[in-house]
Amino acid sequence: MKNLKQLLIIVLLFSTCTLFAQQRVALHSNGATTIFSGANPFTDAYNAAANGDTLYLPGGVIPFPATIDKGLVIIGAGHYPDSTTATGKTVLSGSLTIRGEADKLWLEGIELTGNINFYNNHKVDSVTIRRCKFTSLEYTGNGTTPCVDNVIRENVINGGVNFGNATSSILSNNIISGQISYANNIGISNNILFHDPSSTYYSALFLYSNTCLISNNIILRNNGGGSNIYQECNLNSFINNIFRVVPNTGTNTFTTNYNSVDIATVFVNQSGNVFDYTQDYHLVNPATYLGTDGSQVGIYGGMYPIKDGAVPQNPHIQLKNMAPTTDVNGDLQIQIQVEAQDY
Repeated sequence: MKNLKQLLIIVLLFSTCTLFAQQRVALHSNGATTIFSGANPFTDAYNAAANGDTLYLPGGVIPFPATIDKGLVIIGAGHYPDSTTATGKTVLSGSLTIRGEADKLWLEGIELTGNINFYNNHKVDSVTIRRCKFTSLEYTGNGTTPCVDNVIRENVINGGVNFGNATSSILSNNIISGQISYANNIGISNNILFHDPSSTYYSALFLYSNTCLISNNIILRNNGGGSNIYQECNLNSFINNIFRVVPNTGTNTFTTNYNSVDIATVFVNQSGNVFDYTQDYHLVNPATYLGTDGSQVGIYGGMYPIKDGAVPQNPHIQLKNMAPTTDVNGDLQIQIQVEAQDY
């Protein structure tokens, strides 16, 4: 029944947007669905929503509320080009701020051109950010009121992650281009970590991070030993990671890692230190590099194996055909092919 309701919502959104060239946002609340249009449908739907409600966003660049302070489920059409040919990507142009009343917020299937920022020292718990693309993630603050139980998974993060005001959270199955800093008691697993700068000042991948479990990641840092893998980091456990170097241990623990690995032999198709939709991040030999749970290291193993195309969980429009004119009976022929999603 849930998939059927989602299917009807997504088809309604797509058909109305196509026919009238106007964006629609669906608000699902207490079993009823309201469609918002006009100049700012996302903002209008957000203003009408209450904690626990779900917003479905269409493809395209859409104006958005710059601050989220409600515990909503917000689902877009996705960001991978080959998975959004029928709908277009859901794009928010700019940065998004999350404030203290947004416990249990769920963001999925959205591309932001800017950052996701948690407001300074605001405690926002049980947030999930999944299958999105954005520049960086900033938990701004000094850790006096930390966010807990946040799950950041299956995303493309073109910058870094600053956990300055977060703890007891998960960073898993992401592709991350920048540094991971100020992480304390964070589970960091099954990520691809690209950061490999040419500079030496604060150029380490992990910065000011302590008591983290860092496991099953593929780490491309190639410049030097431990001092360039981490800086001012203590009491972390590095387990079953792929390294291009042999890291120094310091006060950290390194166990059963794969050291001095030629990254050119790891991925099916990957080069450089920048995410690219055309590259293939599957492992050439998945059984060669196993993680702590017996599945492969990297984004296709672990607790949250990444889904190719980062398709959101709601029904996915795969195909659309619309006749340019009506037929002799005045009917407009529209064909929409939708696939239900299991996860």
